[in-house]
Amino acid sequence: MTRDDQAMLVFATRWCRFGGGDEYILPEFGITPQVFYQRLLAMVTSTVINEVDFSTRTYLMDFCSGKLARPASRSVTAAQAAV
Repeated sequence: MTRDDQAMLVFATRWCRFGGGDEYILPEFGITPQVFYQRLLAMVTSTVINEVDFSTRTYLMDFCSGKLARPASRSVTAAQAAV
């Protein structure tokens, strides 16, 4: 797992209980929330089991899937248009 992957994982586990912290993703990582959740979902579904414990992996898979299933909010759409 790269340092960026670890930062994304720490961010997601810290902010998921507060709705995800979507407004902080672009300034922190330079990517839109949709891209963040796509990358995080790919990471937690493909990482070695020792790097992310089962309960965290399962929770983040569900959380990311839920975030990606929702239509993008106006602020996210505006952020994507600006990129």
